[in-house]
Amino acid sequence: MKQRARIRLVTIYIAAAILMLGTVGPFLWLVSSSFQYERQLLNRPPQWLPNPIVLDSYREIFEGAVMGEDSGVPYQSRIFLRSFANSFFVAGSVAVIAVMAGAYAAYPLARLHFRGRQVLLFAILASRLIPALSLAIPIVLVAKRIGMSDKIVSLVFINLSFILPYVIWLLQSYFKSIPMELEDAGRIDGCSRLQVVHKIILPLSLPGLTSAAILAFLLTWGEFLFALLLSESPSSYTSTVVVSLFATDVDVSFVSIITAGVLSVIPPIGFALIFQRYIISGLLSGSLKG
Repeated sequence: MKQRARIRLVTIYIAAAILMLGTVGPFLWLVSSSFQYERQLLNRPPQWLPNPIVLDSYREIFEGAVMGEDSGVPYQSRIFLRSFANSFFVAGSVAVIAVMAGAYAAYPLARLHFRGRQVLLFAILASRLIPALSLAIPIVLVAKRIGMSDKIVSLVFINLSFILPYVIWLLQSYFKSIPMELEDAGRIDGCSRLQVVHKIILPLSLPGLTSAAILAFLLTWGEFLFALLLSESPSSYTSTVVVSLFATDVDVSFVSIITAGVLSVIPPIGFALIFQRYIISGLLSGSLKG
C-alpha cells in the first residue's frame, strides 16, 4: 500500500510539473526573448537563455516616453507607456463600476423572490451570448454620431456592458452562500434592507467582490476589438492597440512586440498574486454553496 501511494504521489507531481511547464513555459520563453537581439530570435536551434542580456527594447520604451520625435525612437515605443496607462484606467474603471453596480443588481436576484426572477437571470446571461463582432459596427456608428469616438470613457462604458452580466452572475451566486440568518438578525435589530446590504452582506462578500473585480479587470485588460475600432489617436490608444502597431507593412520588430507583451501582463499577474487568497475563496464559495 505504501508503494502504491508513493507511485501515485510521484505521478501527481510529474503531472503537475508538466502542466506548470506547459502553462508557465511559454511566458518564461517570452521573457527570455525580450532580453535578446532580434537576430537571436531566428536562430536554429532557438536560444533559450539570453546571452548577452540586452536591455535595448526596454530602454526604448521607457526612455522613449520622455523623448521627442527627433530622438530616433520608434513611434510605437514612445507612446506605449501612455497606452499602458490608458489600459489601466479603462480596466480599473470597469472593475470598480462593475462591482459597485453588479453588487446592487445581484443582491435582489439572490435574496428576493419575485415573478420573472429566473427569466431575468437567464436574460442577463443570454445578453453575453451575442458575439461582440456582430455589435461592433452599430456601436462604432453610434459612438461617431454622438461624438464619443476616440474617447477613453467610451471604452469604459462599452466594456462595462459586456462585463457586467458576468459580475452579476458571480455575485448573486456568492450572496446565496451567506447564511440568511445573518440578515434576519440584522432586520430584527432594526436595519433596513439597504443597511443590511451595507453592514452585513458587502463586508462578508469581500472575497467574492474581489474575485469579480479581478475577473472584470482581466477581461477588460486584454480587449482589442473596440479599442482598435474607436481609438484614433495616442490619447485613447490602449496597450493592445499599440502592441499591434509594432507590426507595420515595412518591418516587424519581434523583440519590441514581445517586450510590450511582457510589460502588458505584469498588472494582471500582479493583481492575481496579491489577491490570490480572495480570488480562490470567492470562486469556491460561490460555486460550492450557490
